[in-house]
Amino acid sequence: MRVSITYIIVDSMAMAETMRYKLSIAGDYFPDHPCPPDSTSPTMTQATWIRSIGWSLTIFVLARWFSYYRRAPKVLAVGFWPVPYLGSWVAAIKFMLWPVDMVKEGIKKSKNGIFRIATLNDEFVLVTTKDKVAEYLKASDSVLSMQDGANDQQQIPFTMGFGVAYRTYHNIVVRKKITPSIPAFTPIMVDEISAALTQEIGTPQDYKPITFYRAIAMTVARTSNRVYVGKSLATHEAYLQNATDYAQAVVVSAEILRLVPHWLKSTVVKFLPVTTCMKKAVAYLGPQVEERLSRKDSNRNREDDLLQWLLDEAPPIEKTVYQLVERVMALNVASIHTTTMTFTAAIYSLALEPEKYMDTLRDEVINSLEDGKISFGSIQKLVHVDSFLRESARYNVAGLMAMQRNAKQSFTFSDGTVIPAGAKVGAPTLILQRDASSYENPQDFEGFRFVSTRDGQPELSKSMVTTGTDYHLYGHGRHPCPGRFFATHEMKILFATLLLRYDFKLKSGAKPQEIRIGTMAIPDTTLEVLFKAVPSLKTATKLTA
Repeated sequence: MRVSITYIIVDSMAMAETMRYKLSIAGDYFPDHPCPPDSTSPTMTQATWIRSIGWSLTIFVLARWFSYYRRAPKVLAVGFWPVPYLGSWVAAIKFMLWPVDMVKEGIKKSKNGIFRIATLNDEFVLVTTKDKVAEYLKASDSVLSMQDGANDQQQIPFTMGFGVAYRTYHNIVVRKKITPSIPAFTPIMVDEISAALTQEIGTPQDYKPITFYRAIAMTVARTSNRVYVGKSLATHEAYLQNATDYAQAVVVSAEILRLVPHWLKSTVVKFLPVTTCMKKAVAYLGPQVEERLSRKDSNRNREDDLLQWLLDEAPPIEKTVYQLVERVMALNVASIHTTTMTFTAAIYSLALEPEKYMDTLRDEVINSLEDGKISFGSIQKLVHVDSFLRESARYNVAGLMAMQRNAKQSFTFSDGTVIPAGAKVGAPTLILQRDASSYENPQDFEGFRFVSTRDGQPELSKSMVTTGTDYHLYGHGRHPCPGRFFATHEMKILFATLLLRYDFKLKSGAKPQEIRIGTMAIPDTTLEVLFKAVPSLKTATKLTA
């Protein structure tokens, strides 16, 4: 819905050039045509030309403004000036500088919890009450489209490929193959996490500073890709580094592309980091995909991994080396980016208050072990770990625009508020996940908030995979994240392994500082966490091996 000044300038220049061309043709074809006195004067010709362009530009701007006004949602606009074009940019600059304050201002001024904001990329309608969030999430995709929202938010057709954006068969693979296979994959995941942490952190006898975000990104990449593409690439350092780089490149490239006119995106993306990472991915993974595609007997020597399941499920048009690599890398984005941010924030919270939570969490892990090892069954017993992770996801790294839906048709809320076709709707996670009607003392971090007791035994009131209008980590409504069970299981194994192997804390005086960029929130990616191997390291290593 955002009116871009760039478009106006380009269109105006084209209009001016057309008029200049027509005047030149007129001069060429009618050189002897009699003209009024002084009409051949350069000053008169230039003045006439400038007036014509001025009127044309005025008419064009007014027409565009009328079209924009007619399509804009008739809700409170926060931070806008009542000036065509300029008003939206002023609101966008304000939001860039004070994003949380602008959302809170909208909540305070809005009578129904619905208002409009502007960012440097676009304009959005924010829905800030749980009942209305539930309303718009129930709308059919023919009215409010989840896929169009995701494609727009991450610029998927350009950053991850047309097939990923519009032929989403990978969701079926995740639901029907990955999720049911979690028990079988657990021993492999435990092994990879243990080996990765040894490589990334080691066995320090005294507290050693570790840039934790990077260490976990590489660990998650290794573990996920062991399930995705097998052992050889899961231990390939350059491939894993490229996978983590690609996950970040998609986010960065998407933000740049959202500033670019649609007709220019396919050209601009060729010069962005995501394209460089994709070329490397094809070089690393391409030969394996090509070998599998060339097998005459597809039932012989079949691997039970994501790549094989994608090959089995892919429509004929998608069975090319490039598109299959593209699909694997897209799923790497989902697993690496979200899991790394969520888990990093949780460990920061634990390292900030180790004396409050560490013993309870570690005792729970030790008591859950089966035959002295982490297993699928033992992970299901980690009630306090699950609560801690969920509370961290509620409290930390909460953005201001989640569960985006793009309106393909007009949508009307129960109170009569109309969202016109073309508008973009979302919910501010930070606000709804700190709603006092949902959570007691919502501004406080309480690691065991979701643990209750029944017959003297701890149990979860809500697990980490339970979605809601007041908990957005994995979305909610008709389209929750299909990979949430795998991601949560992976985080719990990571948590258990760290607790068995290390003591950790932050440096004295250090505190995590979240970074806000527009509607996004990300954890501090440079913060160091101090790690020291626990005295029973040898026993713990056996337990996680």
